[in-house]
Amino acid sequence: MDRLHISLAIVFCGFIVKHTLFELNPYAELIARADLRMIFDLHTHSTASDGALSPEALLARANANGVSRLALTDHDTVAGVKVLQAALADPLFVDELSSPIELVPGVEISAEIDGRSYHILGLWLDTDNETLNTFLDGQRLAREDRAEAIGKKLAKQGITGAFEGAKALAGDAVLSRPHFARYLLEQGHCTKEQQAYKRWLGAGKSCDVPSKWPSGDEAIATIHAAGGLAVLAHPDKYGLTRTRMRTLLEAFKAAGGDGLELISGRQDDAITDYLLRLSHKYDLACSTGSDFHNPEQVWADVGCNSALPSTAVPIWSLAASAS
Repeated sequence: MDRLHISLAIVFCGFIVKHTLFELNPYAELIARADLRMIFDLHTHSTASDGALSPEALLARANANGVSRLALTDHDTVAGVKVLQAALADPLFVDELSSPIELVPGVEISAEIDGRSYHILGLWLDTDNETLNTFLDGQRLAREDRAEAIGKKLAKQGITGAFEGAKALAGDAVLSRPHFARYLLEQGHCTKEQQAYKRWLGAGKSCDVPSKWPSGDEAIATIHAAGGLAVLAHPDKYGLTRTRMRTLLEAFKAAGGDGLELISGRQDDAITDYLLRLSHKYDLACSTGSDFHNPEQVWADVGCNSALPSTAVPIWSLAASAS
């Protein structure tokens, strides 16, 4: 083979490799151009559900920590998102920020898949969507009913007034078990909130009340109706075997799920690699978030989560293509 044919062969092979790579990952060029210095945190909580900081204080902390894109994903409510949307429309509030920050309207929905409870993040939501708000009203009522049942069980254990006390601590927030744990701590029934779960509130404990959540199909359909993307939250934290993890992701994808949370807080690289392989296998985009609740939990502080690896398909690329 002469030099001309060798040169042509090299050019042809390079063309094939380039276009094969971009066909396998249609977002590869977008990823290659991404500014890896940007910090995205697409999973946080405020006092609108079980977080320790108000929505405004959460955003200020995110801004101080260098976060450029923040999703507020309170449990079964978008009330905190609406507070931040109003705040970011105020020039005086925006002037106090050290750098621009994009708010992603979100929510974390409790739902059942194959008879087990999981959390599904809804991102880039229309918070005024009627279908979404009707659904979340139902979730709030379900939580209230569950809380009443927990209060009755605690009363049988000799702890009276727990439902009223937890509800007072929750205020306008969505009522949940952390409010009971805080009440039990404040009343001297335990020395740490975690003890409340180990003794009364945890799964299978004396005051545990199984949740009755909607199906994953319904939760995902609701998220899509509100123009959002559905992401399976922290899949590694459910304690699943590899077989059950594959079964979960198959069901989630079949129900219309869009992505999985590849990185949750400060995470071991081996977990990230494992979930990344699964994201490719089940054609799921990837998200990253801290799952922030409390500043004292340094392993889940706002923006502490790593950036996505270059071979992951970022969930925000789907949001961009849908807009």
